[in-house]
Amino acid sequence: MLIIGSCKKQDEFLDKKNNNASVVPATIGDFQAILDDYTVMNGINPNLTNAGCDNIYITDVTLATLSVTIRNTYTWTPDLFQGAASGDWTNPYNMIEHSNIVLDGLDAGPTGTYTQNDYNNVKGQALFFRAFSFYFLAQEFCKTYDSSSAATDEGIIVRLTSDVNAPSKRSTVKAGYEQMIADLKAAIPLLPVTPLYQTRPSQPAASGLLAKIYLVMGDYKDAASSATDYLNQVRALIDYNTLTKKLNTNPFKTYPNNQEISLYVYCNSDGTAITGTLNNKAFIDSVFYNSYDSTDLRKTIFFQLGTNNAASYLGSYTGSGNQFGGIATNEIYLVRAESYARLGNISGAETDLNALLVNRFKTGKYTPVTTTDADSLLTRIVQERRKELAMVGQMRWEDLRRLNKDPRFAKTLLRVSKGTTYTLPPNDPKYVFPIPDTEITLSGITQNPR
Repeated sequence: MLIIGSCKKQDEFLDKKNNNASVVPATIGDFQAILDDYTVMNGINPNLTNAGCDNIYITDVTLATLSVTIRNTYTWTPDLFQGAASGDWTNPYNMIEHSNIVLDGLDAGPTGTYTQNDYNNVKGQALFFRAFSFYFLAQEFCKTYDSSSAATDEGIIVRLTSDVNAPSKRSTVKAGYEQMIADLKAAIPLLPVTPLYQTRPSQPAASGLLAKIYLVMGDYKDAASSATDYLNQVRALIDYNTLTKKLNTNPFKTYPNNQEISLYVYCNSDGTAITGTLNNKAFIDSVFYNSYDSTDLRKTIFFQLGTNNAASYLGSYTGSGNQFGGIATNEIYLVRAESYARLGNISGAETDLNALLVNRFKTGKYTPVTTTDADSLLTRIVQERRKELAMVGQMRWEDLRRLNKDPRFAKTLLRVSKGTTYTLPPNDPKYVFPIPDTEITLSGITQNPR
């Protein structure tokens, strides 16, 4: 699970370490190189969950050409991986191993000359990436956070050492989230406000991830506070009226030119075969597509109509065919808006929602939200989260999981494939992915119920 198999140049010294125990990362430059391994740290984030969400559909003809894992995810089959390995499990643990190598090396004391700021920055990055990886894993491989059961619900394996011989044990869901929060709180004062590169973590990115975590936990006060910390440092939004849409072209600028992104990360795991843009293997659910107003620019910026008026996705914030999975300002506005609405701060929620949406509609066509009803405002915010973040990382899956606990938003998913109807009820055990069989065999940890 934890063996680093990358052959990228940034990992050459790690490959040497496997063959020569005397060659190990030791300097701040070595540790930064580990964290700058773009493919491992910024480009292998999980996105298999999109195949199981309600935003997309796959034709029977196309589905038959896809992998068993994709087909099983799409129809919510209990034995999801059928003995196969999963990048959605191994890739985050590869990121965690990279992070732990750096943290263990820093604890041992780097060699060479360096400044305290250099040391702090590298440590903060490693702590962030470890928390980020734990977060990915928690959205797929354990139950969503529930304060009434989190202390006993089985969670992920919380690896805090680079020693591959250390035993693997499952934590509780509560312990896993506590570790994420502890890592991020320790990272924030160590990180710069503006990183040298958009692929490196920063204070705003760490505050944004904290806000996301607190939202999943249902801790709306701390979610709003962390989102405020982010927006006090980064708040610029793109006016979609300034974007130019061309056929078969992503309208967003490529890295590093998207002003809403605080951390650039893209997805490249089991779900990329269908949820990467410009491949037309998965189409957007027609009811969802038609929920966008005709003056809502996201309808044409995010999607493109093809044959039979089937909409496909091509509006990733990566500016390319890769699906975005990082931290961006648009999401953080929505995190704070939802948190404010749930806390009864209607004016604050309206302000944040309107600040975002006025940049998404044709100039002069947006009607600002004004209401005194917290429930209707919350419903609108939840709807806009789905529209704004339709194909971002694991976003829809984690929202379905957490919102299913709220009777107002609980939803039964339904698919028809090859004449068979499949359903996924709220809070069904299949909202938790099985741990790959190879990991169960190697570590002896318990499997998730299916």
